[in-house]
Amino acid sequence: MILGLVLSFLPGFATARRIDTDGDTVRHFMLAPALGLLILLGISGIAFFLGLSVENLTIFFIIANVIAFIAIRTELSPVYQPIVIERNTWFWIFTLIALYIAFTPLSYYLPMGVDWIGFTFLADSFASNASFSIDEPSSGYWIYPPAFPVLAAWLGGDIYLSVFILGVVCFGSLLLAIAAIGEKMGTEHWAILAMLLAPALFAKNLDSGFPTVASQLGLVVILIIANDKIRWGIVGLTSIAVLLIHPTGFVYLITLLLAKVAVEKSDRITLAEKIQMQIFVISLILLTIVAATQFDGDAIFAEYGWQGGSPMILYSGLLLPLGIWAAWSMKSDMEARVFIVWAFLNWVITLVHLFDGFTGFAIFSMLSYVMYSMSMHAFHIPLAILVGMRLSKIENGIASDGGRAIMIAALLISGIAHSALSELSEHTELQVISEGDITLISILDDLPESSIIYTENDHWGHIFSVPDHIGVTAIPTLGILKQEHSIQNAATTAIIYDNIERLNELGITHAFASPKGTIMHYLSASTHWKKIWESQGSILYSLQDDNLISEFIPVVGDNMRVDPWAELRSLDPFSLGEKKAYISEGVHNFAVNESDAYMVCIMLEFVGSVKAQINGEEFSGSGWYNICSVAGFGGFEISITSDLEYWINPLGASGRGDALIDTTGIRIHWIETIYLA
Repeated sequence: MILGLVLSFLPGFATARRIDTDGDTVRHFMLAPALGLLILLGISGIAFFLGLSVENLTIFFIIANVIAFIAIRTELSPVYQPIVIERNTWFWIFTLIALYIAFTPLSYYLPMGVDWIGFTFLADSFASNASFSIDEPSSGYWIYPPAFPVLAAWLGGDIYLSVFILGVVCFGSLLLAIAAIGEKMGTEHWAILAMLLAPALFAKNLDSGFPTVASQLGLVVILIIANDKIRWGIVGLTSIAVLLIHPTGFVYLITLLLAKVAVEKSDRITLAEKIQMQIFVISLILLTIVAATQFDGDAIFAEYGWQGGSPMILYSGLLLPLGIWAAWSMKSDMEARVFIVWAFLNWVITLVHLFDGFTGFAIFSMLSYVMYSMSMHAFHIPLAILVGMRLSKIENGIASDGGRAIMIAALLISGIAHSALSELSEHTELQVISEGDITLISILDDLPESSIIYTENDHWGHIFSVPDHIGVTAIPTLGILKQEHSIQNAATTAIIYDNIERLNELGITHAFASPKGTIMHYLSASTHWKKIWESQGSILYSLQDDNLISEFIPVVGDNMRVDPWAELRSLDPFSLGEKKAYISEGVHNFAVNESDAYMVCIMLEFVGSVKAQINGEEFSGSGWYNICSVAGFGGFEISITSDLEYWINPLGASGRGDALIDTTGIRIHWIETIYLA
C-alpha cells in the first residue's frame, strides 16, 4: 500500500520543478507528495470514465513515472546551478508538528466519522466491477467523484484501511505543501504556524471527509503560480483533476482565481488571456448546468446551520480574529488583497445555508450539498496564508513580543490538540463501527453461498467489506444514490412484525446487529432468529427457529446522560429511552428480576480506557461488552477499579454529546433477560 503511494513522488517532483522555477530541491521535495497525489488522483478519475480496471491503472502510473523521469533528466544540464534557500529552525519545527498531528489518527485502528464507510463501498465496487454499481439484492449505482475511491481500490489490501491511509496521507501532503508555499511567498514559518491555530481541516479529516480535503491539493498548483500571470492550460488540467476528486476544491479554486482577476487591474490581462478566461467560464457554466440535472430541487442542506456564523468561529479558532486584523492592516497590499477577497468570496457562498430546507432550485440545492460543512474547510487555507503574510511583517520577527506570543500560543494549541487526539485512540466507543462489528465482518466469508444479510441502514449498520458470494440489504447513501431496487424497507417491516414468510420470500438468511442500533431487540425477542456468532455486543443471527426469547429493561441510576447515538435511532421497541445510566467510579449494584429467566445479560459501553470488575470478573479497555450469566446470581455488581480521567470529548463540540470536558466511565445501555420459549 505504502509502496503504491511512492509512485506519486516522481511525477510530483517533476511537476514541482516545472512550475516552481525559483524553488530549490528541498522545496520541490516538499511539494512533490501533494502534486504527485493530485496527478495520481486525476489519472484514477479519468480511468474510471474510460471504463478501465484496477490493473490498467498500474500501467498508467508507470507511464507517468517514466515521463517524469525523462522530464527531470532533460531539464538537468552540465551547467545547471542548483538554487539554495536557507530556512530557519522554526520552519522545520512547525512543519513537523503539523505533520505529526495530521498523522496521529493512523493510531486509531479505524477512522473516526462515518463517511469512510461510503468511500469503502465505492472502492470495493470499483475493485469488483470497475464501476460504482450496486450488487444484488439491490440494484442501481452511485454518482460520486471517482478519483479518491478508485485510487484507494488500486492501493489494495483491506479497502477500509486503504481509504483511511490515503485520506491521512493526502492531508499530510497538503500541509507539507502549504509550508512550502508559505516559504515561497516569503512568510518563512508563519504560514504553517498559522495552520496550527485552527482545528478546521484537521477536524474535517478526522471526521473522514477525505475527498473534500484531498480536493484542496489543487489549490497547491494555483498558489504556486499565484504571483505569475494565469496559465490557463495549467489551470484547466488542475481543474479537471480537482473535479474528479471533489467539487468542493474546485469551488475554492474558482474563488481564488476570481479573487486574483478582481484584484489585478484589467489592463494587465491580455486579449488572449481574456479569451481563455471566457472559455473557462463558459465551460464552468455548462458543467454546472449538466451537474444540476442530477438534482431535482431537493431541500437546501446545512449540516451546522449557517456555516458562515458560529460554526465558522468555532472551527477557525484564533485564525479568525488574527485574519480580520491581518486583512485590515494589509488592505492596501496587492498580494494580500487577493487572499482577503478569496476568503470573502468563500464566506459569501456560505449564505446558501441560510435557506436551509428551501426547495425548488436544483442549482442551489446542488451547491448546498457540495459545500456542506464549509465551516470546517472553506477558510483554513485562505486565513492561514493571510495571517502568515501579516505575522511575517512583525518588526523583529521572532524576537518581538508579538511574535513570541503567537509562537507560544501555537505551541500550546498544538500540544493540547495532540494530547486530545492521542486520548481519542483510547476511545473506540466513538467509532461508528465497534471492534465486535469488525470481528464478525472478518468471518463472513464462512457463510454459505448466496446468503443475504439484513443490516440496519444507519451509520453503524453497514458491512463495509462484503464478500463476493453474499449480499446485504442496506446501501450507504453517498453523493447521488440512484437505487433502482431495494428490499431494505420490506425486510425491516418484516423483522419488526416477525413476518417470517415475507423474509423467506425476500431471500433473507441472516441479520447483522450492532449494539448501537435497535434491530437487535426485535431479533432477540423473536423465536425465529438464532444467534450464531457474537463478539463484544455485536451479533450475527441466522433465520432459523430458536427456543430463546429476550426482554430488554432500561437501567436507571443517579447520573443519567444522553446517549450520543440516540437521535439517530427512530425505533425504541422496549422504551429504553434516550438517556442511559453513567457511572465513573466506585461500586454499583443493579438488581434483576430473574424469576423464570434462563440467563441475564447487561450491555455496557466502556468510555475510555476503563478497568472494572463485573460480578468479580475483570474487564478493561474501551468499547462494548455484553456480559451474561446464568440466572440466579441476583443481578450485577460493577466495581470500577481504574482512576477517573478527564478527556476532551469531540461529541460535546458537535452537539451530539452533553459534555466537552468529559470523564471516563461506563454507560449502561440495558439489562436483557432471556427466557426459554
